[in-house]
Amino acid sequence: MGVRSRSGVPTASNQYGLTISTTAVSLTVPRVAMAAEVYVRTASIVFKRDTGTPTATEGTQADPTDIINLNSRSEVDGFRAVRQGGTDATVDVEYFTEP
Repeated sequence: MGVRSRSGVPTASNQYGLTISTTAVSLTVPRVAMAAEVYVRTASIVFKRDTGTPTATEGTQADPTDIINLNSRSEVDGFRAVRQGGTDATVDVEYFTEP
């Protein structure tokens, strides 16, 4: 199996240092984005891909150094996250023009 690459959107469209706290956060998605990778940098988060509202105990947990792949425009648009625990989390988001 070969390495698959994707074309990124212009760097200015990516989100670095996005804070995830106790209120569900969605992404600011560039018009051309069809996929994204979310890198969990500092603390655990809980997320959903379906526009549902996650809570600290409802959703999928991701821990520091995890990468969340959002493989379609609907997953990118539907992504919501909250922190898991007492510390705000920071994530970095890179957008791509194809899934």
